Amino acid sequence: MPERTVAPPALPEPAGGIVLAVPGFTPHLAARLWGAPLGPDAPLVLLVHDWEGQTHDMLAFVQPLLDAGARVVVFDAPAHGRSSGQEVTVLDMAAAIQAVAMAAGGRVCAVIAHGVGAAALVLAIQEGFDAGRAVLLAPLVDLTLPLRQIAYVLRLDLDGEHALVREIDRALGRPLACLHLHGDADRPALLIHSVDDRIMPVSDGLLLAASWQGLSAYLVNGLGHRRLLSDTGVVDRAVGFALRGE
Repeated sequence: MPERTVAPPALPEPAGGIVLAVPGFTPHLAARLWGAPLGPDAPLVLLVHDWEGQTHDMLAFVQPLLDAGARVVVFDAPAHGRSSGQEVTVLDMAAAIQAVAMAAGGRVCAVIAHGVGAAALVLAIQEGFDAGRAVLLAPLVDLTLPLRQIAYVLRLDLDGEHALVREIDRALGRPLACLHLHGDADRPALLIHSVDDRIMPVSDGLLLAASWQGLSAYLVNGLGHRRLLSDTGVVDRAVGFALRGE
């Protein structure tokens, strides 16, 4: 469960954003939409933050997308930021992505997602969500990685019968070991990953790229896991692909 804080934004929020209601989804999701005056025919891009992140993390993408004529929607995942809830799984995040997209108009041109948010996006796509073009920023691909990291720190020898594993399986409603991310052969996608990322291994991202026909990889260095979100080159590359497939 993430720590329930709302950090001040590193960038000021662009003007003109409106609160977006997401009906029929529990818990309450705090969502915001920019570019509504452009009308429903303007391309819609959804931004998805990482685990223990929030809307503010994705603000660097908003103004460039608006300048390019897109509408932009961003939200705090359940149990994150200003959204309600006390616990959340990656499956809950996948469901929230689909609910927010529907509330914003249904069809999105593209989704730009970071870390665990990118994993949730891939799961949503596997469940039939039409994400348009997918931009995956340092995605978590091996969903067992956080559990194995905890086990390493606590010196636990995990197996399928371990109480921690059983509790995670119960929370998910299915065995964690059965959640496998795989590519969508028919969907254009872009992987952006820094080779020095110590949180989400770049090797995982490249494995996903190898299994996803139509996914191209753009590797950078020196940006770690979170500096990707504020790098001008990364933002420009993500926006160009999201709107024009470049």
